[in-house]
Amino acid sequence: MRLEPGRLRFSLGVSLADIRLPFHITPEAAALFSQGARQLAMMLLSRHRDLVSTGEFDRFLLVEEYATLPALPATLTPGTGGPDTRAAADLATLTHPLLTGGVMAAWLGPGGGGRSLVALVIELLRRAFGEMRESRGREETPALVALMLSTQLPGVESALRALNLPPAVQRQVMTAANTGLYLALRLGVERALREAQPSEELAVRIESALGPMAVLGGTKPLLTGGATLYGCELLAGVPDAEKLVAQYPGGLPVDTVRATLEKLLASDDTLARKAEQAVGVSALHEGLVRSTRLGEAGGFQSALTQYLRELATRPVALTALLADDKARKQFVKDLRGYADTLKGTAAESLKDLATSLKEYSAKAPAEAAGLSRTEAQAIYARAATAFVCDLWLERSLFPLRRMLNLRTGAEEEGGLEAEYQTGRLYLLSTRPEPILRSAVSTPVAHLFVDVKDFTRRTQLLGGAAMADFLRREFYLPILTEAKALYGGMRQLADKGGVSVNNLLGDALSMSGTVDRLVTLAVAIQRHLVSYEKRLAQAISHEQVEAALKALEEEYERKLQSARPGVRPILQREKESALARARGEGLEAGVFVSYGPAPLIITLEDDVFGLSKVAIADRINESARGTARSGAARAKADAMLAQERQRRGKPSLAHPWRVFVGAPLSLHIPYSAEAEARAALKAGDVAGAMRALEQSVRDSLEDTAKQGEDAPGDIYNAGVAISEETLLAYQEAVGDQRLFCQFELAPEALHPDIRERYFFPPEPLRLTVGFHPTGELAEVFRFAGRVMFKGLERKGGLGVWELVEEHGVGRLFARHHASEWLRTRWRTA
Repeated sequence: MRLEPGRLRFSLGVSLADIRLPFHITPEAAALFSQGARQLAMMLLSRHRDLVSTGEFDRFLLVEEYATLPALPATLTPGTGGPDTRAAADLATLTHPLLTGGVMAAWLGPGGGGRSLVALVIELLRRAFGEMRESRGREETPALVALMLSTQLPGVESALRALNLPPAVQRQVMTAANTGLYLALRLGVERALREAQPSEELAVRIESALGPMAVLGGTKPLLTGGATLYGCELLAGVPDAEKLVAQYPGGLPVDTVRATLEKLLASDDTLARKAEQAVGVSALHEGLVRSTRLGEAGGFQSALTQYLRELATRPVALTALLADDKARKQFVKDLRGYADTLKGTAAESLKDLATSLKEYSAKAPAEAAGLSRTEAQAIYARAATAFVCDLWLERSLFPLRRMLNLRTGAEEEGGLEAEYQTGRLYLLSTRPEPILRSAVSTPVAHLFVDVKDFTRRTQLLGGAAMADFLRREFYLPILTEAKALYGGMRQLADKGGVSVNNLLGDALSMSGTVDRLVTLAVAIQRHLVSYEKRLAQAISHEQVEAALKALEEEYERKLQSARPGVRPILQREKESALARARGEGLEAGVFVSYGPAPLIITLEDDVFGLSKVAIADRINESARGTARSGAARAKADAMLAQERQRRGKPSLAHPWRVFVGAPLSLHIPYSAEAEARAALKAGDVAGAMRALEQSVRDSLEDTAKQGEDAPGDIYNAGVAISEETLLAYQEAVGDQRLFCQFELAPEALHPDIRERYFFPPEPLRLTVGFHPTGELAEVFRFAGRVMFKGLERKGGLGVWELVEEHGVGRLFARHHASEWLRTRWRTA
């Protein structure tokens, strides 16, 4: 069995080595394991109360489970139950002396914990097979469910130990209870497999996850707890079991292992004697069980039946009889004499048992089974081989069990329910609900606001003053606006409102419904207008003058040492730096993206306390959307400068605060760069240019192929939203807005607008929203397509600017809104 991301409907992890399968078993389902095992242990103790003192047993009369125990027949034969229950109960008697068929059938019957456990396994596997079919066999959900159920098994031992069983019988009773638990799980699996009819390979994978080694808690109970699951008690142990498992990590050659074990037994007489003893006693136990069942069916007198039952369920009593030759021979004589008075199967069974007891001896115990020493050793080796196979399977499953990630609900905000409802959690429950829900996530909007260029002002003001100012003029006002839109949600569970994801030094991230976040973006834009003015006023005139003087001196030094071609660039940098130092160049950008709701991870530490982290790719996209790439607005700035000069009007301004542009970029391979540098170092400028010529030509050709509409970078000093956000916003407020789309040439704008602002010659693409009363609500302008590194999309991401309502937006409302609305009604 392997867990691969491509074969799983959901998994965590970033690589094959890091796969984790998040799951949860509800308390009601998990309790069936520990409660069922505790109940069976109490039933076994009650059935075999003669093994403990009266005082020790009376203590258990106060245990809560004791009062609700089902009726316990003393028989080895199951008293009630259907064919499956009776078969499991018959098998129980042969797998552990204390686990009588009567107790097992009662535990699997009405009121028994085994019945509930079997029903749970059947129902969960039935659901799993159904979901496997829905995935067209891509995911082996039943095998995963079996693995998940196996995680409850370690807790069973703790539950049994909490009973404080009498030391004299603790190991035997715990092993017997765990053996019964294994048989119940096996019965549930068999019933589910019979119904689903899966492939043999899948059936083996399901069964192996709930194998004896996992259920009984390792190798020790199987070797020392009296279990005979492999045909006989493994009294001689399993020599070199761990070595054999480690020797064949890729697959266990069964015949080779069996031959190896036979050799090991033959080479060690002590081990061989113990193995032969185990096989001989096992044969006697089977004979006792067979005869007892015939007696319980009325085949012979009850006194003999009771004695045979005692020998079958009391290994100590059988050992004592075998150790006393005189008593054994007398019993054989009496048994044969009584058998002669009977007829049919009962007589044959008693005679066979008498023969086995007669042939038994301490020196040749295998003769009780009619076997030679070599044959007995071979049978023991076969049982030991099955043990090694189970051990190998358990070791092989260990890496898979480590990949299972049991969730408690503290890992994410919203808890288990949020994970389950969004298809990120496998849930095993007693309720009739899917194991893994289809991943359904209601998309939400993600807003990121980022104030830039305050670092220099922080240096002027000092950290404490600037921090206090940001608190008063940035965080608190924005949070106040957001609070008015808050819907009381947790993980956006009510599909309405706003939640804060992260607060950063000069930025803030939020998620919420698209209509509320666009409304919040407008409110932030309004506030940031006053924020810029307040920040400029917060810096004293003396501080500004000192900073301006330092900047002047710094750039004068750079200009004097710069080459003539670089001086214009430095001059523009100087003007920009001086403007920012005066408080004129403060810019803040807001970007709203749209996509899956964020995943809120909670981290709790005893030192650092509770922390929350919001994760969503659209949060990253919104953060990238507030970038200030100078290259993105370089073309617009150059065209504005030319137009100012042509008109002789320095006050001419951009109408927009969001720019998208694809600057010319030249990709120079390192080899060409190294050659050019070497030529320059040698004073060969022409050689350096020749070294770069081919690379420059290739870059220019690539740029020409991309065309003018190639995705570029973004410069965001206003409010921008993704194309997905615009469409979602239109749908969200469709009953409160009338939207229309226009494409118009700049010369079609009112002269008053063109007098104040410069518009490039390209047509404007606008999406205009009107209130039902006919008033202009908002104007969105298509800014272009961008490509964010690490979040690449085919064709880039469409970006729309929410036009500022106090600038060109106000002129649009004054000169064009009524005309646009009439056009909309005419074309409707």
